[in-house]
Amino acid sequence: MQRAFMFPGQSSRDPEMVERAFAIDAAVAARVLEEASALVERDLGAHFRGPAAAMFATNQDVQLGVFLTTHIHLEALRARGIDAALSLGLSLGEYNHLVHIGALDFADAVRLVAERGRLYTEGPTGCMAAVYPIADDDLAPLLEEARAIGPVDVAVEASPTQTVIAGDHAAVQHVAERAADEHYAEHKLIEEHVPMHVPMFASVAEAFGEALARAPFKRARLPYLPNVEGRHVPTNGPASFAAPLYRHVVEAVRWRRSIDYLVAQGVTHFVEVGPRQALTNLLSPRWHRATRHSTDALDAPAQAFAQLAEELRA
Repeated sequence: MQRAFMFPGQSSRDPEMVERAFAIDAAVAARVLEEASALVERDLGAHFRGPAAAMFATNQDVQLGVFLTTHIHLEALRARGIDAALSLGLSLGEYNHLVHIGALDFADAVRLVAERGRLYTEGPTGCMAAVYPIADDDLAPLLEEARAIGPVDVAVEASPTQTVIAGDHAAVQHVAERAADEHYAEHKLIEEHVPMHVPMFASVAEAFGEALARAPFKRARLPYLPNVEGRHVPTNGPASFAAPLYRHVVEAVRWRRSIDYLVAQGVTHFVEVGPRQALTNLLSPRWHRATRHSTDALDAPAQAFAQLAEELRA
């Protein structure tokens, strides 16, 4: 059995995710939030266990919340002697992946995610929508047509039948409507203000590049699978990480390619580590007949996590 951890992106946010993380392992959750609070000089424990209306007021709040909740899940697994030799992360989840493989210390990752979130909050305004089911060849002419209205591009190659697009609100809406008319496709708005992973975010990439250049990356202990490549790449030092993460801001996430690659490498078990089950649901049996697990459960999270830990240990 070859196991891989999957770390989710910011769209997996949930107002109850931190409470469920405390149910899974209160000691780990308290320690992670206390350490992160000291790093960003904010009481993150109070913030993410406070009023839901204020929890995700900024994109920095969203990114910190999902990153830290995911890290709590990872540390709770490790506390029970459970790990994986391979991992990958979707969008924001790539930073959890970097921590897991040893390329970035937790403290440095928190600082980078906080800066990334601040810059995303201040970046160009747009939106992101998942369109499904639709083939690449059917989507491409719709994107080209919509660019007469405004910038719009593929942001995430999510699965063989689902693609996330991002850009100008009107252009994204035009693609969604044309996909429905021509191909009976549905769409779901997943980000209302932030058009990530497209050239429209070039100014954010330039600003964030300075933080990436200063980040103290280390040589990884496990293989690195960047979003923009969809495959493992050599990790011979800090320079191996800054360039893909810079491109990650303005280029599409190759999630479909990444999963196909890991299956070809022999991965048979995927464990989604973090809030909700978005990645587990994407990995349908029609795509790959791999075994799927998730560390989060909306109901009885403590019992579900304990049962999962027993299964993974076995």
